[in-house]
Amino acid sequence: MKRKFIGLVSIFIFFGSLFSITSGFAESSEVWTSKTSLPEARAGAAIVEYGGKIYTFGGVGNAGHAAIGIKQKTTYVYDPSSDSWSKKSDMPTARSAATAAVVGDKIYVIGGYYDNDKGVALRTPKVEVYSPDSDTWVTSTPMKVGRSWAASAVVGDSIYVIGGANESAGIVSTVEALNTTTEVWTTKTNLPVAANAPSAVAYNGKIYLVGGLKSYNAPRASYNSIYEYDPGSNMWKAKTNLLAATESAAIATLNGKIYILGGANETVQHSAVQIYDPLENKVSSFTQLTTSRFQSGAAVVDGQLYIIGGSTGGTNGTLNTVESITLETPIPTIEPTPEPSVTPTPLPTPTPGQSTADRAILTVTMNTGLEKEFDLSMEEVNSFITWYESKQSGSGTASYAINKHDNNKGPFISRKDYVIFDKILTFSVDEYSA
Repeated sequence: MKRKFIGLVSIFIFFGSLFSITSGFAESSEVWTSKTSLPEARAGAAIVEYGGKIYTFGGVGNAGHAAIGIKQKTTYVYDPSSDSWSKKSDMPTARSAATAAVVGDKIYVIGGYYDNDKGVALRTPKVEVYSPDSDTWVTSTPMKVGRSWAASAVVGDSIYVIGGANESAGIVSTVEALNTTTEVWTTKTNLPVAANAPSAVAYNGKIYLVGGLKSYNAPRASYNSIYEYDPGSNMWKAKTNLLAATESAAIATLNGKIYILGGANETVQHSAVQIYDPLENKVSSFTQLTTSRFQSGAAVVDGQLYIIGGSTGGTNGTLNTVESITLETPIPTIEPTPEPSVTPTPLPTPTPGQSTADRAILTVTMNTGLEKEFDLSMEEVNSFITWYESKQSGSGTASYAINKHDNNKGPFISRKDYVIFDKILTFSVDEYSA
């Protein structure tokens, strides 16, 4: 029943000049709105969602791109419910252009640039693991070779790290997987192309990788490709192309749709947002970003898509801005057309086995053996079941807020219990009539 949460990854490129690609991209009816800014400007930070909050690790704040700026080790967390940021324990290693992934209740920050004692940016193979619940860090098995600008995605207990660049070979097609249970790395089938700063996300047990930089050499060029990786067969398959080539784009997924935000095309940043539908193998456009940016990160919380930080290019183009846009809206209630007046037919008496209940006791058993009971309306219970089934199929948020209503409310305005998907062992529903 359990399924590990798939983190979302920030991945980026080297540099570019400010520009906006707008032609050919239609606008949706939704608009981007400003949220509370990051405490500090950041480009090349690793960004993921966990437990309904967004975590930002490292990056640079004093340069146009993450390779040359002063690498940071700060950890910031954004709470969408209060639209506020707070600072957490620093990473052990200051770095930028790392990739991050969530497995269970741990966040893995992998690779990236660090500055040596002479201030030169080098690539690190380090893997440092953050526990949000205890705000602590430990180290895990490093990669075989240090890499920057790699993409990552999670399937099961394994983190797949794809592409990027290393010190000796430059841009690579290498794919490695870290088994987080054994902490052992294994080599997988290479990506069909060498790609720096591609973007990756997992959906329905497969990994989708989009875009990336082809070469550092002039003329610079970006990929418009989408590749699908099947961990079961260890094989890659080419899919349809993007509407516009991109590299260092932010990426997020919700309800079977993959959102590719901004990035760079050739040597310019752009504001395009593209949506890839893996089931239909089609790409469409979405509302453009307010600001053209690359080296930013994205995450989805409760139907809201967030884009955080990044750079507009130039000498010091780093951003601290945060914007969001609605991906899910409540389904409107449609009133039925009145029927002609007729003599009502008496409702049949319920037979055994038919449910007439309007409330239920929802009992959620965690994998620690702890049981949580909630007295809820059937509408609330069904909403919880819908969330659970969606998350089990690979979409939706990692946590779900269950309203405690007036149970032992005390001085609080409201009380909610957030349950984490991969901590749930089982649940039961006992219906009754109020």
